[in-house]
Amino acid sequence: MRAFIGIGLPPFVRDAVADAIGTAPDPRGSVSWVGKANLHITLKFLGEIRPDRLPVLGEALAGVAAASSPFSLDAAGGGAFPGPRNPRVLWAGFREPLELVGKLQQNMENALSGAGFPREDRPFHPHITVGRVRGVLPPAWGERFVQALAGRNFGVVSVSSFRLFESRLSPGGAIYSVVREFLLGGIPRRRETEEENSR
Repeated sequence: MRAFIGIGLPPFVRDAVADAIGTAPDPRGSVSWVGKANLHITLKFLGEIRPDRLPVLGEALAGVAAASSPFSLDAAGGGAFPGPRNPRVLWAGFREPLELVGKLQQNMENALSGAGFPREDRPFHPHITVGRVRGVLPPAWGERFVQALAGRNFGVVSVSSFRLFESRLSPGGAIYSVVREFLLGGIPRRRETEEENSR
């Protein structure tokens, strides 16, 4: 099972991000855009995991959630990895301060590392992936993309839980299924599987 842990976004934030992307310069088919329903904040990408590892994973995540308190994030602006001059991943971002989401992610890394899941080797930078570059971009396109999102406000994300997602690839795009939701400061609850299809 291909899995990751992330924070869901309210519909009005997803709408605002999608509207901003619509004003970005035309990349002439060189960018694979993330479907609006699939927009989220990734806390940790797990990759392929065996189903028999789910109980250990769930126990570790439940401990992280129980020790964490709800918080809010202001979504605004955007950028690119590794940078706007040579963009490979395009994203919408968040304003400082980001200590609480950083602490949540670090606690998650520590707990999952102790449970046998490898640590992420890159620094955590909270963001919403909106597109991946698949072809050759026009000159200075990355800089123009970042400028198009600069100063844009997407709304406040009230974080009261995080989710374990399964990601399945399909001809129409990735399908994300919520395997389990973990309430911050509370008890994890199982959810009915919901599928968000990127078309």
